[in-house]
Amino acid sequence: MAEQRAEPYIFVSLLARWISGERNCEWAFWFQANWKDFDRVESDFDFSVWKVDHTRLLRETHRGLNAEGYRVKVENQNWFRARHEASPGIVIGGKPDLLALGEDDNLVLDVKTGKPHDWHAHQVLLPMALLPRSNLDEHHERRFRGRLVYDDGLVKELDRRQGEDVYERLPYFLDILVGPEEEAHRVPSRQECGYCPISKTHCPERIEAASGEWDQEG
Repeated sequence: MAEQRAEPYIFVSLLARWISGERNCEWAFWFQANWKDFDRVESDFDFSVWKVDHTRLLRETHRGLNAEGYRVKVENQNWFRARHEASPGIVIGGKPDLLALGEDDNLVLDVKTGKPHDWHAHQVLLPMALLPRSNLDEHHERRFRGRLVYDDGLVKELDRRQGEDVYERLPYFLDILVGPEEEAHRVPSRQECGYCPISKTHCPERIEAASGEWDQEG
């Protein structure tokens, strides 16, 4: 049985897909920000191999950062919650793959075993800006740059200004998530619904299609 959240909450990977234009159904993001424990359409993606590849790439990247002299924090050590001062009615949660902490240089890193997508950059840019404003006091004085590491050797660097630019534009989207349901546009299509975990129980307009990879972190 779906339960309304005490206050809106959205995870960075969902928010990144929306603001990057990867997904366009505003209502799907609104619903997930405002409700939990809803009936889900499970993905048929095989996570077993993906998890092995992701763990290997994560460890290799971790080792390389240690060799460079960084102090590295991994996944569950990096859980954070933050609010945007211009739209404080919603909590944003995140868990970067790696944080590399140095004397004068700090990085947010995500490792990706699939092909590059635009939303991958936003998945790093958001924590870059949010961590100094988060519940993790140890990061309040830090300034972060970002890095995406792909399994094929591709590395994308992201600078601090890019993170701040995205942060400045974020309230436009957050205000939709804390606003009334009827103002969040529904755009059902085979592609949108194929990647959406919300069942017909909650979304009668859902177009049934083959299961997608909505929950795949990449």
